[in-house]
Amino acid sequence: MKIFVISLKTSVERHIKVAEALKGVCFSFFDAENIKANPQHSIFSLYDGDKTKKYKGYKLTTPELGCFASHISLWKQCVADGEVFLVLEDNLALFGDLKSQLENIERLTTQYGVVKLGNIFERKFADIEPIDEQYKLISNLKGACGTSAYAITPQAAKNYLNQVDGFFEPVDDFMDNEWRTNQTLYSYHPKLVSRSDAASVIGQRKNKAKLGLANKLLVELYRLLKQFKQSNYNKSHK
Repeated sequence: MKIFVISLKTSVERHIKVAEALKGVCFSFFDAENIKANPQHSIFSLYDGDKTKKYKGYKLTTPELGCFASHISLWKQCVADGEVFLVLEDNLALFGDLKSQLENIERLTTQYGVVKLGNIFERKFADIEPIDEQYKLISNLKGACGTSAYAITPQAAKNYLNQVDGFFEPVDDFMDNEWRTNQTLYSYHPKLVSRSDAASVIGQRKNKAKLGLANKLLVELYRLLKQFKQSNYNKSHK
């Protein structure tokens, strides 16, 4: 299993903090996509901003698109290398001994496709199986957000790549839409790795309060549709 930490080349301070946090873990930094410097980046041809505005009520920021592009690049490399990747973001925080869990992470990911090591939000979940005396594998019944730490197989990465054309949500929402990707997400519980309190580079999204009534209704209808689709997916797969 290869381990990568997504980080901008210029984020020297974060590099130092990550190296300290992951001491004893063999990993490589993966240069985050800096799409600000490349207005012709392929991510712009994949992104459907009109749908984001229509169904979410805002447009994705440039850093959000860069984040998505970075994950896409790693999915492509995962497919090319043909082995499990553990993908980490440089704003991670450790809540347990990652090194001691690496064998379990690789084993579980090989079996289940995608295993997240933590989530931003706590959700109701279905128990899948015990991992050891401290952790169990679960599957959330609602999107819990976050891509700070997850492991993925080449097959799951290829599945995501086949569906990114026309994306209109942030990468964590894209992955959370199991009913659309047909890839169930599994997670460590309690969390092993998650997002730290470091300031986000994503920034604020546009204020939905500025939307017209018709657009607000579409946003709400899409939210309800997602709930309905996810509920049906849970009944079939969890």
